[in-house]
Amino acid sequence: MYWKILFLKEETILASVLSYELFAAKQGVANGIATLDADTKVPVSQLPDEAIESFKGQYDTQTELETAYATASLGDYAYVGDLSTAGSFWYWNAVLSTPAWVNQQISEADYALLS
Repeated sequence: MYWKILFLKEETILASVLSYELFAAKQGVANGIATLDADTKVPVSQLPDEAIESFKGQYDTQTELETAYATASLGDYAYVGDLSTAGSFWYWNAVLSTPAWVNQQISEADYALLS
């Protein structure tokens, strides 16, 4: 009975070591597992191009955003407001009858009025 328990423990340890080696080999590589930097954020180098190209920047007001990007593409987004205060993300919505930048904090009722 003792040798069976010992064998199971060794098998579990071997499986854990193999899992760790596979995990370590997949970190920070294409089609692998993203890592975190010292600020607990995914490094820009590990983000897909679409995530970086879609971000249109930070603007103080909605008007500044709309002036900078009168039109955009599906998936484009920007931050409006000061990072130290309550700003919000805005997304380009091309599905609306009149495509527009839409605040993520908009209510469903207000959203329905836009479309």
